[in-house]
Order: sequence, then C-alpha cells, then structure tokens
Amino acid sequence: MLITILGVWANLLFFVKGVNAATLQYIWLASALGFYMHGNKWGWIYTILNIIPVLIDAMFSKGYFFLNNGAQVIARPIYIYVLVFDFFAIAFLHYYFFKAFNKNIITLTETKNQLNDINQRLNIKVDEIKKLSNARMSFLSTMSHELRTPLNGVVGLTNVLLLQEPRKDQEETLSVLKFSAENLLSLVTDILDFNKLESDTVELERIPFNLSELVENIYASTRLKASEKYLEFRIEVADQLKAVNLMGDPTRLTQVLLNLLNNAIKFTEKGSVRLICSVADITNKDLKVRFSIEDSGIGIEVNRQQEIFEDFIQASSSTNRNYGGTGLGLAIVRRVLKLHHSVVEVESVIGKGTKFTFDIVYHYQDKIEVAHGSSVVTSDHNSLSEMRILVAEDNVVNVMVIRKTLNRVGINPAVAENGREALSMHLENNYDLILMDLYMPEMDGYEATRKIRQIEDVVKSAIPIIALTATVNNQVEDDVKAVGMNGYLSKPFHANDLFAELRKYAN
Repeated sequence: MLITILGVWANLLFFVKGVNAATLQYIWLASALGFYMHGNKWGWIYTILNIIPVLIDAMFSKGYFFLNNGAQVIARPIYIYVLVFDFFAIAFLHYYFFKAFNKNIITLTETKNQLNDINQRLNIKVDEIKKLSNARMSFLSTMSHELRTPLNGVVGLTNVLLLQEPRKDQEETLSVLKFSAENLLSLVTDILDFNKLESDTVELERIPFNLSELVENIYASTRLKASEKYLEFRIEVADQLKAVNLMGDPTRLTQVLLNLLNNAIKFTEKGSVRLICSVADITNKDLKVRFSIEDSGIGIEVNRQQEIFEDFIQASSSTNRNYGGTGLGLAIVRRVLKLHHSVVEVESVIGKGTKFTFDIVYHYQDKIEVAHGSSVVTSDHNSLSEMRILVAEDNVVNVMVIRKTLNRVGINPAVAENGREALSMHLENNYDLILMDLYMPEMDGYEATRKIRQIEDVVKSAIPIIALTATVNNQVEDDVKAVGMNGYLSKPFHANDLFAELRKYAN
C-alpha cells in the first residue's frame, strides 16, 4: 500500500510531473486494496492519500489530463518496472479478492452447518419439552382424579349430613369440614385450570347469556362468605345490560369474576366489596362491558401490583401464611382475559382497598329466554322421582354419595361395580339413564358406552349416558363426546348440577 502511494506521488512530482493513466490506475488499485485488506476505516485513509496529489495537480497545473494523449518516451528499465508493478498489483488484488471471497464462502458454509446443528438440537429439545409437557398433563390428570375422588366423598357426604338436621354443634363442625374440603377442591381446580390455559388448549364458547342473571348467580354463591365476615356485599348491573343477551363464554367470565370476588372477600376484614357492571361503549352490534371489583381490604403495594398476575406470585411473603391460596387465581384471570383480548387494571392503596377493572366487548341481541347451565336450578324435584337410574361406579364412597343425593329426590338407583356389570344389567332391565364412571376395573366407562351404543335394540342403545369422573381435562371431554355419551359431570359435583342433567331426560 505504501509503495502504491509512493508511485502516485512519484508520478506527480518526478517521473510524469502530472497525472497520467498509470496514476489513475494506481489510485484505483490502492483504493480497492485498502478496503479489501484493511476494511472501511483504512480503506478511506488510503484512498484519500492517493487522491490528494490529483487534486493538488488539478489546482496548480496549467493543462488538463486526457486519456488520448500520445505515448511518452521513457527509459526501458522504468518501463519494465512500471509493467511489472502494475501486473503485480492487479494479480495481488485478484488473489486477495478471491481469498476473501473464498473465506466468506467457507465461513457461510460453516455457519450454515452450525445453524443446522443448532436447529437439530432445538428440535430434539422441543420434542423433549413436548414429552415433558404431556407427562406433566398426564400426571396432573392422574393426581386430579386421585384427589377429587376422595374429595367427592367428603363434600358429598358433608352435604348429605347437613341436610339431615344435625345438632347445632354438629352443624358447625360439618360446616367447617365442608369449607375445608371445598377450599382444597378450589386449589386443585386452580392448578388444573392454569395447566389448561398454559397449554393453550382452551377455546372460548360463543353462546347467548344474560349478564344480570349470571352476576346474580355469582352473588348468590359468594354472599355467604361475605356475610360470615359481616361485609357489605353489593352488585350493580346497568339497566342496558339487563335488557339484552350477550354472545360469549359465560363459564370463563364466571371464572374471572369468582376469582376476583373471592380474593376481594378473602383480603377484606371489614368494610365492603362491590361488583359493578356498566356499559363503556355501544354500537349497533357490539357492546363493551366494563367490570369493576372494589374492596376496602388490605391493599397492594405499588411495586407489586403487576407481579401479582405472575404465576404462583402473591402480594407479599406473608400473604400465603395469613390467607392461603396457590397464587394462581390472578394468573388465571390474566390468561382468561387475554383470550377475550382484554387486560385487567389495578388501583390500590395500602390499608384502604383495591379496585380491579377490565373491559370485554360482546356482540349482543334483544333478550330472549336462554337455557343455560349457569341458571339457578329450581328445587322442584317431583319430576325426577320416577326415573330409573343405573349407577356404574366402583368406588364405595362415591356410590354412597350418589345414592344419598338421588334419595333426596325419591330415586333409588341400581348400582353396577364395573362397565361389564353395567352392560349386563342394562340388557336385563329397563332404565331411563345411566350415570357412568369412566375408570372402572374389567371394563371402563368408555368401552361400556361403545358396547351399549352397538346394541341392536334402538331403545336400549339410545339410553342417555352421563359421564362421572374426577379427571378433568379437554381430552376427557372430547373422548366422552366421541364414544357417544350425552353429558359430563366432574366429581365432586353439586347436587343441583346433577339434578339439572337428570331433568333434561326426565320425560
């Protein structure tokens, strides 16, 4: 590079005493070599050092440079030197360019191979993660079944005992027992719901429901907890919302509101809890509903108000010790609202209370009668007393719970200990409905249902079958529908939910 610069300046000052074709050639070679050999910074420096003499010549020369000027007579050694130098510079430039080009190709090939190797390892990791996720889902399903089965017995028998007019001291003990069992069931349900939401297997329903009726049912189910703490518990629903039906997923909305209301009641020792449903915006087709849950509880520190929506996180380290819980309630709220394209906002002051607010946009229509599972089931059980029910269940405690629950409405069910026995009893007797546990020895509920649906007698093959199981996940729901079952109840079930299912087939 230095020799090239020297050649340019030597031409200008000594040999040519001006600018000729060789000078331009040296400048071109110096610029190219500078950039190829040393990068942008030194490339510009070498280029400027070679261009400066041309600019100086242009400023002080009395003539101009033309490429068509005739040949000049120079000494033969100088001529040979110039030719050798020129060809050497051109050859070196091409050599270095090829070397750099080849190096880049090799680097790109190596990078490509490395990326392929990384992709292969990532694919292996993804497969391992999927297997781990499936194993976790399977484990949670199994554990939920194992936990919910005894809980079904505890909750069910506690409800039966409470309806048998116990003594005052017994009623208090049974109420505490029921509360503890339902609290444990709530924790199990939170973990299962969180797992389903995390795995992105939840899809929102789109069915008509009346928000006012839904909120009334939620209020009825949480009012007792508030009254036990002597809290002022109120709900307010805008008149516009009472007059229309919304199109959406009432089950997931109930889940959000119950989580927020239960939290509000749990963390409020005195004062009030309010649920306000108002209209934030309305068009010809859509209605934006604003939900606000306010309490006068312990409040949340400003720097913790976003953290509480993270998985397994609570407002402080003492929260779990004082109030219990998994720390999943608000994480579930956030994930469900994300499905609704909504976010929850928090306003809170320590010692004064907290306010959660979120908006959901629904299509709406004029109010009509809507038959939906969230409706309060009436206590008229006369239509059920003549039903002939077959219960297929291998767990003795569960059999006792179901029998005593059905006895309340005048039904004395027949019992089969497994699917094979249920199939045999159904062929020999006439029943109106079968309550079928899914997991039993000898023949499970799935196989028993398949064989029942294959019976040639069209009446017997079409008997309504309601699945009963402690395992709760989307796959089970799909499998239940696939084998031809008519309904699905998870254990432990509420008596009214069971009676609502029976009432569908009472006639």
